[in-house]
Amino acid sequence: MWSGTTRRDELRWGVTTYFQVRWHHEDPDDPVRIYEELSGERYELRKIEEFADGRLIRSDRINPDLATSLSWEPVPAEEEIAAQDEFTVEPLTAEAFNSAWARAADAALARHLRRKRIPW
Repeated sequence: MWSGTTRRDELRWGVTTYFQVRWHHEDPDDPVRIYEELSGERYELRKIEEFADGRLIRSDRINPDLATSLSWEPVPAEEEIAAQDEFTVEPLTAEAFNSAWARAADAALARHLRRKRIPW
């Protein structure tokens, strides 16, 4: 299990930062909260998406076939995200991120479960 960043990670990626974004919308297929763990260059290292029904789906890799995936692009600054009315940026500690990570389903498993869902 991932226990957080190490000194070696910090030297490689810079200082890791954490934050969460509340996304204000009504679409049940999109997350209402996104938890981010970013490298010093603002690339996603790990991400968790929380849905209105309480589901938590996590990813630590780039794979568009998964239920959620990391981005190829750096994440904009929190101020830039918060400037958009549909988002509220909130602080997040490494401990809170790791707690949510432990509760979340892996994106590959979540994709598999979604495909196997009985359609009635």
